[in-house]
Amino acid sequence: MNIKIGTIIKNLRTENNITQETLATSIGVTPQAISRWESEGGYPDIELLPALANFFSISTDELLGYNLSEREKNLSNIKNELLRLSEIGTHKQRLSLAREAFIKFPNDAYIKVYLAACLFDEWNNTQDESLINEAETLCLSVIDKCRDEDIRYDAISTLCAIYTHLGNHEKAKSTLQQLSPMKYCRETALACGIGDGNTEWYIQDEIEKFTDGLGLTIKNYVLNSYLTDDPSTWDKKIEMLGVSNKLYKMIFGENLMFYHTRLSYNYWLISTYQIEQGKIDETLDSLEKMCYHSVEYDKSYINDHGKCFTSIFTNKLIYPEPSKDFQEYAQHTNCYYMLNKLQHPRYDCIRQIPRFDSFVKSLEKYASITPRYLGQD
Repeated sequence: MNIKIGTIIKNLRTENNITQETLATSIGVTPQAISRWESEGGYPDIELLPALANFFSISTDELLGYNLSEREKNLSNIKNELLRLSEIGTHKQRLSLAREAFIKFPNDAYIKVYLAACLFDEWNNTQDESLINEAETLCLSVIDKCRDEDIRYDAISTLCAIYTHLGNHEKAKSTLQQLSPMKYCRETALACGIGDGNTEWYIQDEIEKFTDGLGLTIKNYVLNSYLTDDPSTWDKKIEMLGVSNKLYKMIFGENLMFYHTRLSYNYWLISTYQIEQGKIDETLDSLEKMCYHSVEYDKSYINDHGKCFTSIFTNKLIYPEPSKDFQEYAQHTNCYYMLNKLQHPRYDCIRQIPRFDSFVKSLEKYASITPRYLGQD
């Protein structure tokens, strides 16, 4: 077997922006030893392999380059399945696969955070203290060792949720201090301009992200338990959600594309308060808008990727392709999920109204189509 451990160490080190001095200090050798390994002038002692593997959060097999391509393929398949189950799987299915994945890939940070979130959910159901302790340990491990900031931030957020639910508010607050404040975020820095001729795009990108962040925050405010859910707050919640909808339209214009899904959800929420107030006509109006935006989003999913928004605030931006920073429904359409929401008994009193039935039929047209085939029927 042609061992290329030196090349692997060099690639891992450079990919993670780690100097030879930093790596050497961490595992207790000299920088000259690291240089010698990377130039294939020698190999690390076998006793150092676990420390090297742990430093880079990989297995010793990966460090030695053993069966790496098959291992990476298996890992990719597992992560794709975890993502799929996040959308349509049961809690038990997610937890079971996350456990299996962790056994196979105990050093993968993504799997650690995913498993921690599943354990946290299970603790909410069982109050089994061992589960919450295990979830905390996993998150702390990722925060301490992971050099992928996105995964590390997920671990911080999950750990904060754990401490919040345990009532340890000081720990929750100190944990969140590890995140960067808003004024130092990547988008804000880029929007100031870096001289590459793309400043306008960066500004619009910041506007887009802040708009969606504000819209989602308003929705979360409406749903938060601190804003009591009783008749005295329903008009206030409806007003808040209305403001959120106006915000999206103001920034993105009528050609909302992806952001139709935000309005679809907001209008559904509005209808839940209106039906409880006995406002039948208003409920039907909101459901009609919910239905419209659900259908428009599902159409846009297949037709509009790569197209620009039309608003003056965002006309340099395109409907993005899915990535680690942007994901959409992959297993079912938005209409599928909204149709399920209409099955709730709260709507029984209007179920026989022809107008309501027309909404159901409109959603059904797209509910049985998987997104990748949408528009091809």
